[in-house]
Amino acid sequence: MSNFPRFFPSSRADLGTDRWPFSPPRSKGYNTDGFNVVIRVRLAPVAPLKRISPIMTIERIDSREVGLLIGLILGKRLLKSDDLHYGYWPPGLKVESANWAQAQSNHSDLIVANIPGGVKTILDVGCGAGAFAKKLTERGYQVECVTPSRLLAQEAQKLLGGQCPIHVTKFEHLETDSRYDLILFSESFQYVGMGKSLPKAVRLLNPGGHLLICDFFKKDVEDDGALGGGHRLEKFYRRIDEQPFESVTDLDITNEVAPTMDLVNDFLLQVGLPIRDLVFAFIAGRYPYLFRFLNWKYREKLKQVDEKYFQGQRNAEAFIRHKSYRLMLYRLRPA
Repeated sequence: MSNFPRFFPSSRADLGTDRWPFSPPRSKGYNTDGFNVVIRVRLAPVAPLKRISPIMTIERIDSREVGLLIGLILGKRLLKSDDLHYGYWPPGLKVESANWAQAQSNHSDLIVANIPGGVKTILDVGCGAGAFAKKLTERGYQVECVTPSRLLAQEAQKLLGGQCPIHVTKFEHLETDSRYDLILFSESFQYVGMGKSLPKAVRLLNPGGHLLICDFFKKDVEDDGALGGGHRLEKFYRRIDEQPFESVTDLDITNEVAPTMDLVNDFLLQVGLPIRDLVFAFIAGRYPYLFRFLNWKYREKLKQVDEKYFQGQRNAEAFIRHKSYRLMLYRLRPA
């Protein structure tokens, strides 16, 4: 557990005091890989806020979509990678940011290596920004993509250049006359409802087609800690047994994938946390009354974000304890 400060008011009675969730102290220091950063806050007079034009409309964006887009931007600019998935870290590959792109490439190669012979048409469900779909087309596969995110679909369209049809919808709502040799869920199965998606996959597969899932699942433990997401593994096995599938491959790659979380955790604590506090310090200095109101209004949400992302609990050890990351291949049995 890290020693990051907690600034959350316990009740409305805290209004009017300086005990706000993210009210920065007068001086606060960080050490980020050799750089000493000190935040000094001087409260300034409240400046008038600019009025937003009533003509301006803001489209509601899902928080997961925002997270993926941020990951895409950081991956492209800092890590030279277009992929939006975990890395695969075999023995001998040092866990450091310089090897991030290689680890993600290893992950993609593992999936490709488990695509059965004879597969020609693939439906990539949750295609992200299209990086893996592009790799598949380069290997000669005919690929169609599904994503519920309009923004990610735009990024995929830029990358794929019209090579793959992109269905902007949830998999459960997909309407198509096409049938596929393989349906792929690469870290997207956790976002779909099993009750509807598994029967849908059966309907969309050609006779003898395959379902390939590469994703993490919840283990049967009491608490997920700071790591949410994923279906319960035992529940998945029960649901897949209800469908006309037979298991071909079931690989547990949790230990090889988990080191990704150590790099993510380091980034959150060494980069994300100082930037967060710098932003809050700036807002507190320029708009102190607004800052206090927002911290009171959203104190519970801010507390949840702090506990989830900035307490050092999103690491490989916690991932291995709570999650099971698997590559699973199923074949559709004859009717």
